[in-house]
Parts: sequence; C-alpha cells; structure tokens
Amino acid sequence: MLKNNKGITLIALVITIIVLLILAGISISLVTGDNGLLKQATRAGAETKIAEAKEMAIMDVNALMSEYYEARYVNRQSNTIGKTEKDYIVANLENVASTKANYYTVTDETITLTPLKDDGTTVTGTLKDNGDITWSDVTP
Repeated sequence: MLKNNKGITLIALVITIIVLLILAGISISLVTGDNGLLKQATRAGAETKIAEAKEMAIMDVNALMSEYYEARYVNRQSNTIGKTEKDYIVANLENVASTKANYYTVTDETITLTPLKDDGTTVTGTLKDNGDITWSDVTP
C-alpha cells in the first residue's frame, strides 16, 4: 500500500526560492538601474526646478517690460528716454534677480539658472532685444 505523504518536497522548495530570487533581481534592477525609478525621479525633480527657475525669470522679464512701457508711454518718464526695452530690462533685472538668487542670477544680458542639470551643467539664457530669452538647452 502506498503512503500518502503530505508536505512539500525539497525540489519544490528550491524551485520556489529560485523563482523568488529571479523576481527580486528584476525588481531591484527596475528600481536602481540606469533607467530605474530612482534615477527617473531624480531627473524629474531637476527638470522641475529648471522649469520653475525659467518661469520665474520669464515672469520677471515680462513684468519689467510692462513697467518699461507704462513708464515710457503712459507716465512719460524721462528715465526711459533713449533706452530700449532691452536696456531697461538689463539695468533693472539684476536688482530683481538679487532677491531670487535661489532661482537665477543675471550678468549683463545672460541669465544663469541656479539649479544644475543632472550632468552638472548650468542652464543659461540670453536676453534678446524684444525681451525674449533664448535658453541654452531644449528643456521646456
């Protein structure tokens, strides 16, 4: 008569452990690999800081453009006579940027964003004559 053995065999246990190890290895590589979740989250955080700093600089330039047009054409202030929009923005943006050093700094016509990209490079923008900013990268 055959015995009715209950329980798991050693072979079944070893196969189960091997399958679990394979799944654990795949999971760890998805989290910590070159294109893993941790690196993607870090990259997304850096891109968000860059976009925030760009937006802050653009808003400040637009505010200075509005201030220039109001002073020149509405209030007819003499301090705008002979100055172009760019001259006015460059002259006043350094003062505005000094309060926002954690976002960007300004030197003449160059706006340098404070957040660094993943590779350690900085993002810079050049102020054009019409108040637009040309950025050194293609990040939105």
